[in-house]
Amino acid sequence: MIRILTLLLFLETAFGAKLTQRSFLVSFPDIAYDEKQVVFANSEWAAIYSSQAGAMFTVPRDSMQGLTLAMTGRECREFVGNATFSCSPIRGNTLVKQDVFGNEDKVLPLPSARALTALSDAWHMMSLTAGDVQEEIGPLYAQGERIWFGLIAYHGSGQDPIAGLGWYDTRLDQFGRVYSDALADVAPKWLGARQDTVWMLCKPIDGKQTSKLIGYSIYDATIALLDPRAAGVPGDTILNTAIWRDAMLITTEQAVSVWPQGNKPWVWQTDAYASRDSAWLQFVTFDLENGIVTPDGDFFPLIPNQPAQAFAVIGNWIELLTPRGIEATMYRTRWDDRQDVLTKFDWGCGNNVCPARVKIVVKGEDKEMDLLDTPLVYIEGNSSRVRVGMQAGWIPLDQVVPVLMKK
Repeated sequence: MIRILTLLLFLETAFGAKLTQRSFLVSFPDIAYDEKQVVFANSEWAAIYSSQAGAMFTVPRDSMQGLTLAMTGRECREFVGNATFSCSPIRGNTLVKQDVFGNEDKVLPLPSARALTALSDAWHMMSLTAGDVQEEIGPLYAQGERIWFGLIAYHGSGQDPIAGLGWYDTRLDQFGRVYSDALADVAPKWLGARQDTVWMLCKPIDGKQTSKLIGYSIYDATIALLDPRAAGVPGDTILNTAIWRDAMLITTEQAVSVWPQGNKPWVWQTDAYASRDSAWLQFVTFDLENGIVTPDGDFFPLIPNQPAQAFAVIGNWIELLTPRGIEATMYRTRWDDRQDVLTKFDWGCGNNVCPARVKIVVKGEDKEMDLLDTPLVYIEGNSSRVRVGMQAGWIPLDQVVPVLMKK
């Protein structure tokens, strides 16, 4: 147990190209669920949302073995009544109906005048004939007596892809479709529906844009793009979507969310970490020239299973909030020069490493530690020195678990 007696804080700003910061926000691209819970997962961790508790907790991914990831709306096979509908492996514009009477091809008719108009606008063509368009069906999603499917249209022989949404009414034996010029260069990857809205997730074909989530209103036959960030879900890229108990599930590179019908999304982020067992925050300094992180002894004990706010990740080390604050002193001139930055959570360095060097006197011995993006609080001062408070330390990432905290 280290008893901290006094502390002297010196700030030395340095920039190194070999050390870079990376996000402490963990993504969970896979989605699975059953009647009672939802699981968001990556290769290492699984975050479980319990509908009964209304809480999210994180466990190792391998402890969830046997849970099948949800694939509804992602494959080319759906069931309506006693019939199976699937995408034709030979003819891309055809559904295959299979029942006790055998197989029957349901061929998508030629594009309607409305579809041709939308495709003409997307391709910037004055005129377009049905013969100029090739269409492919998939994936599928069954809702009542209707099969919804993703569409992708090509001009000529596989050029200028445009995504769209189609449907086949099994009772009326009729097809329908809708295209949007906002869905250029993307392909449908998932479909789902809740109440009177059909949702489709499209992924970029060329990798130069982000995924797009569209909603099609069955009520008024309109199509619109949904921006999760504008709705309160952080992140620039939609990684996965699903429908669970009439709620939309969305995961991005920064967050996971459960979006109940008619409510705002419930959002969680991994901006906190916790230790399962006894663990210590440590002194760490950065060798900016050689890109080496050097541990220099224990600093503060972490309380097991108590989330601690994260500030930064460098290499395999993460900076966390300490259980209690410490007083520090620093030169008045250095505080005056940088106080606007040092009192904030973001010091404006981006991916660069520009730390504040902390010198701590512990039992008569100097200890040094570098801090990043942790706010320093002014306490009092005189003409030469000021007293400030700090509250951060470092720990190896493999000693802590990311904790999804509700925002």
